[in-house]
Amino acid sequence: MKKVPAIVCLLAITATTVHAQEKSVRFGIKVAPNLGFIHPDTKELKNDGTRFGYTFGLMGDFMLGSNQNYAFATGLFLNNVGGKTTFPAGDQNLSTESKYQYIELPITLKLKTNEIGYMTYYGQIGFGTAFNISAKSDFDTYDPVAKKVTRTTGENIMDNTQLFKASLIVGGGLEFNFSGNTSAMVGVTYNNGFTNINKDIKVGDKELKAKQN
Repeated sequence: MKKVPAIVCLLAITATTVHAQEKSVRFGIKVAPNLGFIHPDTKELKNDGTRFGYTFGLMGDFMLGSNQNYAFATGLFLNNVGGKTTFPAGDQNLSTESKYQYIELPITLKLKTNEIGYMTYYGQIGFGTAFNISAKSDFDTYDPVAKKVTRTTGENIMDNTQLFKASLIVGGGLEFNFSGNTSAMVGVTYNNGFTNINKDIKVGDKELKAKQN
């Protein structure tokens, strides 16, 4: 008779352990629009507006500790971003619209509240590491003899784009639990690049440097 409580206790511990293990790692799908812009680091280059893009891929939270309030948040995303700039050429200001594709691996810490009703609120901070896989540009060129501006579209600029981009990631949002392990997450994230994205782009002898945000 004494074996029955022991077996029940063992089953309870096993169930609790399995439940905790199920909660220790969470995966999901991310689809997000973005507004990209280029922040020049050279005075000859000027920001000329934002460009619409999108991000999608697999996201994962690896819980830290047993209280579910802290997580190492990462993922593997295809990030389509861009921006618009202008730069001087003679007495003209020429415009450029650039489009980039990056494979991005964020390394962030997520801080979450306890569940309030069906809602959980979170803040997120960390770093983004991204590798460029495509870069194209629509840009103006100026012929000083004919005094004519010509527009080139869809030019491959991989040779003029740095392979690696690093950024600071700051964000926050909320998570709504539908049922069991199924949740929807809505948030806002700012991805602030802090490495130069241009390579060997010059106006005269001046190198044009810029960051992508």
